[in-house]
Amino acid sequence: MTKQKVEFKVGEDKLGGTLFIPSGKGPFPGVIFFHGSGGVGEVPFETAELLSHHGILGFAFNYRGAGLSGGDFENQTIKMGIADGKAAVDFFLSVPELDKNRLGFAGVSFGGYVSSSLCNKYKVKSFALNAPAAYSPKAIANQRNADRDLNIGFYDSNSYGEIEDYKGKLLVSICELDDVLPKGMAEEYFDRAINVAKKEKYIIKGAGHRLSIDPPRKNDYQNKVIDWFSETL
Repeated sequence: MTKQKVEFKVGEDKLGGTLFIPSGKGPFPGVIFFHGSGGVGEVPFETAELLSHHGILGFAFNYRGAGLSGGDFENQTIKMGIADGKAAVDFFLSVPELDKNRLGFAGVSFGGYVSSSLCNKYKVKSFALNAPAAYSPKAIANQRNADRDLNIGFYDSNSYGEIEDYKGKLLVSICELDDVLPKGMAEEYFDRAINVAKKEKYIIKGAGHRLSIDPPRKNDYQNKVIDWFSETL
């Protein structure tokens, strides 16, 4: 496996990420990871690296104001997160080691909202959501880490509409003891997926929202994601 740090732009700002390229001859199936808000994406970066040991090209990036990327976190909005995600996917599609016909998305929390908002703009064969957030259209201009927005009209989220139209394969992982998302928010993604080729709901037993502080449940999630993409890409 080769680890390669990369940079790309969204507007005038630079975003950073890491490619985890499997050993051997490509192109490879690939998965881009969209992390949550307010963090630097430790679990997505780790999971992208683990996938590379199973012959799948992993890519994790940071939104503006987080981790490897430039920008001030306090100035970032939900809508800007979607723009960052689109720039990351466009970059990933330019990577020569990627088999563009075997593209996967993996979204966690806020990243679940971002990736769902983008899933029908690209040819996404397989999709894994974990504890995905949702936001009212009225909230997308608000600051990215305003958790209060999770409770305001989330059933009207455009991300649910995108999932209704998605036709690939979908895994929705739900943290059994989620202490951040409103009740029913993550489950709604599974229920709205009415046109998918395949879907599966997976409950991470005993897990709160933040898997990075719970190694056993984090491993449970990672093993499920590895199995899912190994079977569906």
